[in-house]
Amino acid sequence: MGGGTNLPPIDPEEWGGDDGGGGRDPLPELAPPPEGYRIALWLTLISVAMLFLSLASAYIFLRVDTQPIVTPSAFWPSTAAILGSSATLELARRGLRQRDEDRFKRWMRATMLLGGIFLLSQLVAWRQLVDAGFYVNRNLHVGLAYIFTGLHAAHLLGGIGALIYVMLKPVRRWTSIRRRVSVDMTALYWHFIGGIWVLLLALVFLWK
Repeated sequence: MGGGTNLPPIDPEEWGGDDGGGGRDPLPELAPPPEGYRIALWLTLISVAMLFLSLASAYIFLRVDTQPIVTPSAFWPSTAAILGSSATLELARRGLRQRDEDRFKRWMRATMLLGGIFLLSQLVAWRQLVDAGFYVNRNLHVGLAYIFTGLHAAHLLGGIGALIYVMLKPVRRWTSIRRRVSVDMTALYWHFIGGIWVLLLALVFLWK
């Protein structure tokens, strides 16, 4: 009262743009609300979790771990890459919250680079399995190992696609709140896929 406040200035974009026909929020009726992003993401996570949980249950029930398989050395740099990518993605989110566009895009590019390194390392790991004589039809353990890693790589590719989308879509095409929610949901998916990889590595290759 009389001394002023320290409240931050209101960003019109945070509230859906101009309701008076000024056109500050292009095509707002075509953009789903932030709650829609969250619901879609959680449905996706549940579906992915059920898929891998079903395969893991079959793996344990059939005692597949009693059949021989080697652990490719390429899995260690790939694991480091995917864990590091979660860290760089959090730095990108921090840059976005601070409205530092250059920092946001720099760390997003680093995240995608680490994601690409992970996928390349997976290809090297498959090559190492083949060179060691572990073909997909050798035994059930090896077959499931290829299925697990292949499915995981496919889901990670989807995450890279989402990262590219939220980074390259022009800022003027959506409001600030929708952009932040989209990045947050993409980050949650990315961390989830990284966590699944750690569990798969432990289950399929380290648990004896």
